[in-house]
Amino acid sequence: MNKFTVEEINFMCVFETQNRMKMMEKIRRIMPYIKDSDMEDLSRQVLRKLDGMTDKEFAENSLEA
Repeated sequence: MNKFTVEEINFMCVFETQNRMKMMEKIRRIMPYIKDSDMEDLSRQVLRKLDGMTDKEFAENSLEA
């Protein structure tokens, strides 16, 4: 079962990494530059989900757009 929505998966695919911690770091790095409120919400939502899972759980998710 995938914990992420299609929109969240598409967002994560932009960062081109299969490493949960690196994904979180990259998202945090770009957050100050996001000017769209929907994208800000999406990025925070993805970070919450990533933070709430283990590396093993993350690896079980397919990150294909």
